[in-house]
This record gives sequence, C-alpha cells and structure tokens, in this order.
Amino acid sequence: MRASDDAAYMFRRAREEASKADRAAERGASPAEVAAHRELAIRYKVRALSQSSGSVPCVDAADALNRPIAH
Repeated sequence: MRASDDAAYMFRRAREEASKADRAAERGASPAEVAAHRELAIRYKVRALSQSSGSVPCVDAADALNRPIAH
C-alpha cells in the first residue's frame, strides 16, 4: 500500500472516530467513552499527517479535530 493510500485511510478513520465521539456525546455517553473516541481520532489524524507529509507536525486536540474541546 502506498503512503498516500495509508494517509487517506488514516484520515477516513479519524473522521469516523470524531463522528463516533459526537454521537456518543449526543446520546449522553460517559465522558470516558467520548474522550476515548476523540483520542483515537487525534491519533489517526496525526498518523495520517505523518504519512502524507513525511514528518509528524505539532498538533493539539483542537487543531486535529477542527473544533473546540468542550470542558
């Protein structure tokens, strides 16, 4: 599998996990479940960025998900 294919897969998985986090929050799931999905989304996005650019950028949670983190 080419790096571009790997990156596309990782970006897709990041979006899926972010969506799972949103759905979990909407249905009132535990904060731990929501956080677990958000963390996976961040990890997938960082891996995707690494695959697509050749280096791991400095990315925080808000940038990775393109939305503010709820407190």
